[in-house]
This record gives sequence, structure tokens and C-alpha cells, in this order.
Amino acid sequence: MTHLTHLALLSAALISELGAAQPTPSVVISHVRIVDVAGGRMEPDITVVIEGDRIITVDKSASIRVPRGAQVVDGKGRFLIPGLWDMHVHLSYARDSALPSLIANGVTTVRDMGSSLPEVDEWRTQIAAGTRVGPRILRAGPMLNGREFNRYQLAVSGDAVARAAVRTLHKVGVDFIKVHRATSREAYFAIADEARRLSLPFAGHVPTTVTPVEASDAAQASLEHTETLFEGTFATAAKGKNLTQAIAQWRDAEAGGLIAKLATNGTSFTPTLVAFRGALDALQPAGADPRDKYVAASVRRETEEVVLKPLRQAPPETIAQRRRLFQEFPSIVRMMNQARINLLAGTDLASSLIYPGFSLHDELGLLVEAGLTPFEALRTATSNPATLFARADAGRIGAGQKADLVLLDANPLDDIRNTQHIRAVILNGRVIDRTGLDLLLAQAATLAKAR
Repeated sequence: MTHLTHLALLSAALISELGAAQPTPSVVISHVRIVDVAGGRMEPDITVVIEGDRIITVDKSASIRVPRGAQVVDGKGRFLIPGLWDMHVHLSYARDSALPSLIANGVTTVRDMGSSLPEVDEWRTQIAAGTRVGPRILRAGPMLNGREFNRYQLAVSGDAVARAAVRTLHKVGVDFIKVHRATSREAYFAIADEARRLSLPFAGHVPTTVTPVEASDAAQASLEHTETLFEGTFATAAKGKNLTQAIAQWRDAEAGGLIAKLATNGTSFTPTLVAFRGALDALQPAGADPRDKYVAASVRRETEEVVLKPLRQAPPETIAQRRRLFQEFPSIVRMMNQARINLLAGTDLASSLIYPGFSLHDELGLLVEAGLTPFEALRTATSNPATLFARADAGRIGAGQKADLVLLDANPLDDIRNTQHIRAVILNGRVIDRTGLDLLLAQAATLAKAR
């Protein structure tokens, strides 16, 4: 039997086990320390009882009677956190090889910010049916933009076209609307009004003709990417000035006004620090990253042609300015966190600069470097995202919540990098142990090579 044949058989067995028909035995995670991300505390010696895809009991171990025939996972000496969310991905760009890699890294839910709706919905159907292992996907379908810059965008020009696009996407059942930076003012405010009328959230870039304050006042659910604050209207006003200095002056004199507005309006913010840093890191002479094998071959080729080649040809001062610009981002994120803005962990998974699942852990590390505590960083990938999708029933460990959990071998509150020490992932109430997770990584590498 060849290695690939053996891998295929093992993968089929794992998918079959995860998608097996009900009834299934209860799952009990015993004597574990749970990280209460919402309450900001650690609870020792807790037992969690799961039936089907839901948590039914979370209590002190001494108070729990283990159901007969339950699958018991020994949590002694380990730590339980909610399943992680990546709040900014583009799965059609990343290809389906990203799906098992996300789960192997404890990412059980993603917000897809622009992809092929038929393709993503096919994957969602397969995941729900148990014929494919992957995260829960909340999706926007195609991005709305002023022009179609790529195959996953719809051009909206003017009020009527913008409203029609929102109504059409609402009718086909998207979870939210994504707006991009080239959307005109007229189209943007039409999108905002129509989305509000349909009770459909919208999120994305701040268009170049709209200020971040205007976007927040228009009820945009989340602003994406730290750099979006300094494109468009900000860059126009700063024309002729040193952009880094202009940002530093804004931070010291004006940032408080915007941050207060975001707080008042309940606008969330997704920094995506790892995405901006990724392009800078790729320009450094370094050896191959062992995580490269989890990125689809076609994505590596596209990234080289579309992203890295132009960057390498850019003047040295352009690259130096990007590095200086990135140095300003952590202080802005820190200010937002201090003002209790609802920060969201997202990676902008789409290119070979981002590793599916792995880079979310990198983002958490960057958020801690920016000044968040490990508790606060964990919230950005668990309870904070869940506030945008109340009916998701996820983001914390409690009775009635979806049974998407991650069992860690080390305390993430001691070191946020310990979120990478994964012993098991509980996905929809099914336990994937370390052997199964390694199998998913092997499957991701095999798919990536073929894609």
C-alpha cells in the first residue's frame, strides 16, 4: 500500500467517524481547567458534558455524574478554550486545502470576506453532511466594489445598482455584506441603507471616499485592516506630508475622537496585523517556512506574481515606509483595546503569506505584543466574534453553546503561544485527538500540493 493510498483510507475513516449518523455517545471532558474568556478567569477542575453538537453541562467535577457509555476525555493538567474564529478569510483564494489545516489549528469558525458563493456553499454542504472536515463558514459571497478588480467582486455603481446587489445577496442567503475600498460614496450609503432595511450586517474596508467616522455612523459592523484608516480621505488630506508622521500626529491629537465614535456605535475592528507584516517578512532573505506545504501550489504561484514581484521591484524607500507604517499600528490597536473596542482576530487568509490556521496564532501573538493581555487576545478569537453573530451560539464554554472546543496541553494565559499546543479539537461535539489532527495536516499538505 502506498503512502498516499494509506493517507486516503485514513482520511476517509476520519471523515466517516466525524460524520457518523446519530445517535452518538455523550462526550465528557473531565477534570479540566476551562478558560472563561467572557468572565476573564480560569476555572479549575471542571467537567464538561456534551450531547450531540451542544454543551449541556459545565460544572465542578465533583458535581458531575458521567453518563453511561460516554466517551471520556481526560482533561487533567490541561486547558479548555472555545473553538477559535478567524474573522477575515477568503477561502476561494486559499483553496479547499485550507479547510483541514484550519481545524487542525483549532479554528472551528471562519468569516469569509469574499469568495465564490457556489464554491463555498458546496463546501458548507459537504461539511454539514460529514463528507468533508472543515470549519463553520459564515460568508458574504462576492465583495461589493466600485469596479470588478477580481473574480470574486461585483461592481456597484450608484444607488440603484448597489441596492439591487444587496437585495440579491440577501435573497440567496448570505450572512453579511462585504464592501471594498473602491466603492463610491453614493453606492456605499445605498448599501448601508439597504442592508439596515433588511437587517443584514455589512462589513469591510472603509471606502476611499468615506471617513472611518462616517462608516461607523452608517452602522458598518466591522472595519477591516488597520491600514484602511489611513487610505482614502486620510491619505488625501495628508498629501505632500510624510505619511508616518501624519499618522503619529493623528494618533496623538485626533485618534481619540474616532475611537470614542467606534465605542459609542459598537463598531468592531479587525486589525489583521499578520497580513501586513507577512508581505514585509517575505522580502527578508530567509529559508523556507515549514508551513509552506500547507499552502496550495497555485496560491504560491499567484502570490509570487501578483504580490511579491511588484514588492521586490518597488523603490527601497517605499518598502522602508511600509515598515515604518507597520510600527505605528500596535499603538493604535492598544488604544482601541483600552477603549474596549470589540477587536476581532483575522488573518486575511488568501495568499501564500498567510498559513491557514497557523497564522491566526501568529495574529494572537501580535495582539499581545501590541499590549493586549492573553485573556484579551483570546477574546478576539472567541467571544468577541460571536457578538456579531448572536445566533451562532459559540464563542464561550457554557450550557447550550455549540460544542466547538480546543483542548490545550499548556496554559495560554502564561504564554499566548500555548494556543498552538493542541491536544484535541472538539468539532460539533466530535473529538479529534492528536492523531486525527496530524492526519488532517497530512491531508492538507497532500491537497495543497495538488491544488
